[in-house]
Amino acid sequence: MKHLKVFSVLVIIAVFFSACKTTPHDKISGKWNIIKIENSTMTDQEDIDFFNQMNADLMKSQEINFAEGKITKTYPDSKEGTWEMNEEGSSLKIDWGEEDTYSPHNYIIKSLTDDSMIVEEDYEEFFIVTTYTKSK
Repeated sequence: MKHLKVFSVLVIIAVFFSACKTTPHDKISGKWNIIKIENSTMTDQEDIDFFNQMNADLMKSQEINFAEGKITKTYPDSKEGTWEMNEEGSSLKIDWGEEDTYSPHNYIIKSLTDDSMIVEEDYEEFFIVTTYTKSK
């Protein structure tokens, strides 16, 4: 009888931990706002300030929503597309459709938690690193 109780407790603990485990796909689902954009080639503070000023409206206004295989953004124009992520959560591909010259966009996910995400996009001559925070 004692062994049955111990086994029951172990089963309950195992079920609890497996139910609480979130996958990268679970973490990315939801609405995100840009809080920081960095260009890897910029080291001069004047250039960084200019780059930040150019992207101020984007950081203030764009919201991205990841749902099951679909993605939407609100700025500069509302747009829908598709997204895919590898199982490990280290690679993300976003396709905004044929009208987007650069689609599909491929990103390296540098960090992904329940409320923040950092992605890197390789433009061959430079990298753009974008930091997002999840909307509440």
